[in-house]
Amino acid sequence: MKKMVVIFLVMMLIVTACSMPRLVKVEDSPDPTATSRVVAPSEIDPEPPSEDPEPVSEDPQPTTPPSDSDILNTNQVLWMESFSSDDGTWNTGVWAENAGEDIIADGEYRMNVIQDSYMIWSKTFDLGTSDVIMEVEARLYSGSQENGQGFVCRYVDQDNFYFLHIGSDGWYSIDKYVNNEYENLASDYASSDVIDPDWNLIRAECDGSRLALWSNGQLLAEVEDSSLPSGQVGLFTRSWDEGDITIAYDNFAVYDASMTPVPQGLEAKVLFSDDFETDPGTWKLGTYKQSDLDILSGWLTYEMKQANWESWDVTRKVDAANVKMEAYFSNDSEQVENIQGFVCRYQDEDNFYRISFGNDGYVRIGKRLNGEWTFFVDGYDTTDSIDPDFNWVEASCEGNTLSLWVDNELVAQGIDPENSFTSGDVGFIVGTFDDPNVVVSIDDFVVTSLD
Repeated sequence: MKKMVVIFLVMMLIVTACSMPRLVKVEDSPDPTATSRVVAPSEIDPEPPSEDPEPVSEDPQPTTPPSDSDILNTNQVLWMESFSSDDGTWNTGVWAENAGEDIIADGEYRMNVIQDSYMIWSKTFDLGTSDVIMEVEARLYSGSQENGQGFVCRYVDQDNFYFLHIGSDGWYSIDKYVNNEYENLASDYASSDVIDPDWNLIRAECDGSRLALWSNGQLLAEVEDSSLPSGQVGLFTRSWDEGDITIAYDNFAVYDASMTPVPQGLEAKVLFSDDFETDPGTWKLGTYKQSDLDILSGWLTYEMKQANWESWDVTRKVDAANVKMEAYFSNDSEQVENIQGFVCRYQDEDNFYRISFGNDGYVRIGKRLNGEWTFFVDGYDTTDSIDPDFNWVEASCEGNTLSLWVDNELVAQGIDPENSFTSGDVGFIVGTFDDPNVVVSIDDFVVTSLD
């Protein structure tokens, strides 16, 4: 059945104390009534590679803590989920009458719609604001390319919510239920090569009355609708004529749209991402005299061997000026006097910026210019944001300003008055002080352009 429009018929709802998913049977549909604007895709230029790095050593020594810095609002992450384990947050299990099944396995949240012409949505979350931007990596794990994969937002109850989704066959749609009445707001087939049949980075915006949907950096459609001003968010999967559809989701992120202005057309493109589930050959893995670098259980792990030593590696796939980097950092040893963080605008082993911290709260932001270090921030964090064991970390290189956030808190900013490097590669830096027993693991690395 060609998916030009959809009318809704409620068949089943599962609601328990642990928020089971809602199951709805779908059949035919009315004509769209909202005004939509469909945007044609454009080509995305590939990023050129840059030179390979070589580890070097230094003799870092803590200095006097810096004075208090202003805490500035920035891109606020409301939710970040890598599905690295099933901690009970999400729905898992087989649903009533064998309509669907959800599992978390191999670092993915897999939603299986067993019956045909059904849609299910995950447990929904109240993140404190209804104005959100959602991103997720989605792949067709099994089943027909005629499927639906995406999000729900402004979820009030089973009869009131928006849902925005794409299909592996190139179909996309923005829809709503209000008082148990279905309405399609925008839908069509995307131009070729915009929606991949196997894997897509899907992005949706529910901000005020604006609803918008992207695939792989291309704006598919945007509409205005003010029927539902508030509600929760979640993930969405559906089948069409064929059942037994499984969509695997990873790296689900939700941002506060009211504090995160995003240019229309998704001008903030994802330049690079790695969940370290496999080794694609990006990183210089191996056993070295000063450190070992390996991918272990879905994490990129640095095991250091030498005191007062720093190692770094870059993607060799990015050449960008203004970027935002984000990742999880885990301290896998008892040693908290360590160095971990990002490098940006990497030219070669002697020329790049670094934004780093230690699990003891020590922060260093600076540059390596012609083989010599200069630090703009060199001291202890005064915000008490850095955990000794595990941190969600964001950093940006924008203009001549280098910024570090830990768990959504601005920890430090440094300014290079000489603006020494205007563009370059990105990657990680890990190091030791007097005790070489440092083990740092990194996961869910995402780099986006701020240009």
